[in-house]
Amino acid sequence: MLNQLNVFGKTKLEVTLDKIKTFEPEEGYYLAFSGGKDSQCIYHLCEMAGVKFDAHYNVTSVDPPELVRFIKEHYPSVAIEKPRDKDGKQITMWSLIASNTMPPTRKARYCCEKLKESGGKGRVTMTGVRWAESANRKNNQGLVTIMGKGKKMQQELRDADVNFQKTNRGGVVLNLDNAESRRGVEMCYRTRKTLVNPIIDWDDSDVWEFLDEVVKAPHCCLYDEGFKRLGCIGCPLSGGKNMRRDFKRWPKYEQLYIHAFERMIENHPGQIRVATGEAAKTGGGLQMFRAWKEWCSFGK
Repeated sequence: MLNQLNVFGKTKLEVTLDKIKTFEPEEGYYLAFSGGKDSQCIYHLCEMAGVKFDAHYNVTSVDPPELVRFIKEHYPSVAIEKPRDKDGKQITMWSLIASNTMPPTRKARYCCEKLKESGGKGRVTMTGVRWAESANRKNNQGLVTIMGKGKKMQQELRDADVNFQKTNRGGVVLNLDNAESRRGVEMCYRTRKTLVNPIIDWDDSDVWEFLDEVVKAPHCCLYDEGFKRLGCIGCPLSGGKNMRRDFKRWPKYEQLYIHAFERMIENHPGQIRVATGEAAKTGGGLQMFRAWKEWCSFGK
């Protein structure tokens, strides 16, 4: 509960607001906004904390249409960003698939890198990442996450008496809300992807309590249809069951994926690398699409 007092006489909400104020950079936060419940929370928390920030939504080309409409209607101040390549051409899921030699998978997440994670360079980026969402985030994210491998960076943090933990991916996390952690952020954020995750320790009930009772903010209608998390349509991270649900809900996107797979095959004859068997390699876009869904169902 957000109003429960800790041993220092502060509520969970007050502690979260203090964290946001502690790491506020001079130029303000780059707030990564997706339109989902967690990014809504950090948007309104920044308003409550009175810190400077600018919110950005990256167009993925595969977000649910209902979510995109929700953002435009209820958060008009959010900047709509279209990822572009070095020649200025817009990057979409379909262009990414066509330019690669394998479909996106839970391990080969080239789509996330290009469509979602390219913004905020040289800025302190705020996200709505939470430990409660997955074991992977529990192991690799903290109140502050500094991305990338680097023994030199780790030594510099030690020399500055910054308490940190190494992640499985080679980055570091800072979980203390103090002057030393702030110094660590100031040392790194210009040259390394640096994330501040103020609701890292919130659970789902905290999120809905904040949105429904504290700020009384509307939410995307898909939550009312039973969706627990909102993300890209057909995301392999969601598993086969949710992929099948997505394609039933938005059949147009199934055809878009099939067409993109066909372009991949045409662009890279004899070079397709997939873990879905020879049928997907030698067949057309439809065969690859079916094999891809089946493969993504394993372990989910």
